[in-house]
Amino acid sequence: MMDVFEAIKNRRSIRRFEERPVPEELVRKIIEAGQWAPSACNRQAWKFIIIESEEVKERLLKETTAYFAGKAPLLIFVLYSNRTDNLEYKDHLLSAAMAIQNMQLAAYSLGIGACCVNNLPVKSRLRKILNIPRSYDPVALLCMGYPKAVPGTLKRKEDLDAILCKNSFSFQDDYPGVDIKLILKRIIRFIYYRLPASLKKLLDPVARKFEKKFDT
Repeated sequence: MMDVFEAIKNRRSIRRFEERPVPEELVRKIIEAGQWAPSACNRQAWKFIIIESEEVKERLLKETTAYFAGKAPLLIFVLYSNRTDNLEYKDHLLSAAMAIQNMQLAAYSLGIGACCVNNLPVKSRLRKILNIPRSYDPVALLCMGYPKAVPGTLKRKEDLDAILCKNSFSFQDDYPGVDIKLILKRIIRFIYYRLPASLKKLLDPVARKFEKKFDT
């Protein structure tokens, strides 16, 4: 059995997949791992949608800049009930995130690559495409499949002592003042994801120039 720390340290986000499908029994194991995650107040209010329809995939890809998702053999949407009274900390999103991490670690242990994506259509459009009721929030899309290559482990950007303190926040604030660049990026993202799909298609060559490049 794989050591849990080995899985945590060696798991990588995979964006290039082989064409062969993921067997149904492994898909169910991966989702079951998500089902066994902790959840706020033990609500376990997650739902999982496996995307198999080519028509649905095409509609989704028209609305996202995560272009590699179209070549992933397995797409799983993770949803969670938003009927929570803890709006301050949005505990439904935390619960979904814990399920997602379980699923990615389980996939890695089974030889399946995964990448968690949230460059997704605005929620109102996604609800229409997938028929999601307003009582559930789509949290992320998991793209999965057998990796074309297994990349090496990446070093962490900081040592443990650089991100650890006790009793109060004693770190140097890296982002004092107003971050104009971040504000502009947020505005552009807000506008872009609300454009009609037909206009997005025209802007696709430009959007691809700004797509983040990864070696996985």
